[in-house]
Amino acid sequence: MPQCTSLWSGFQGSHWSKRELCLSTQLGACCAPDSVDVAFMAVLEKPVTPAEVSSSLRALIEELVPGGQPAYVDVAPLENASANDCFVHVPERVEVEGGSQILGWSLWELPGVFVEAEAHSVWLRPDGEYLDIAPKNSETARVFFLPDPSLRYQGRQFNNVRRAVVQNQFVQAYLDTFTDEFDLLNHGDRVGQFGEISLRGEEAAEYHAIQARRANAFLGVWPRLPELGPYLPCPCGSGKRMKWCHKGWE
Repeated sequence: MPQCTSLWSGFQGSHWSKRELCLSTQLGACCAPDSVDVAFMAVLEKPVTPAEVSSSLRALIEELVPGGQPAYVDVAPLENASANDCFVHVPERVEVEGGSQILGWSLWELPGVFVEAEAHSVWLRPDGEYLDIAPKNSETARVFFLPDPSLRYQGRQFNNVRRAVVQNQFVQAYLDTFTDEFDLLNHGDRVGQFGEISLRGEEAAEYHAIQARRANAFLGVWPRLPELGPYLPCPCGSGKRMKWCHKGWE
């Protein structure tokens, strides 16, 4: 089935975790746990719905839809429906209840690390309200949706558009692995294939090599992950700052 690809499609659960810090250093855990005092810092580890249009996000918007104006759209996922199949579920809902399908981009941000755009579609209800009905892999209250009149879905997956917001070799190397993975999984006859894909021989080895490069690059990305705080976008995906949403998650 067609799917809206996601940078974090292989991950489940929340958007945040705890990072262990050696208090005797400025960068992450590097000493034996019994040799120093250890603190735990909650960090945002996945891109979430942005709380504002940063300069980096505005640059991505202009790249995709010059002059485009994104808007927050509530997520009301269909029950018993497959995750991320927006290009299937929305036309089905239009056929039953009317309205129309609007194509565009869901915008995501991991502050200080990268911004991302995911090809997506939402339902424009007969009453004029936008609604995102596609179930997600992780909790998301709202998406920041950028309509794109030029976008056309032709039965093939779209690669997400990702842009580093900092000049850092580890961040760029990390993002590059997702493009490499997309190109491999959509090579040749697989370009229109969805669901489970089987790789063998050299392609299987290439896939594992990509995952290894990603893991190594993430070691350099990890120290840059933003610490949860009142002015960070809330991990629940509301598009609000934590101060005005789930303040207790700090």
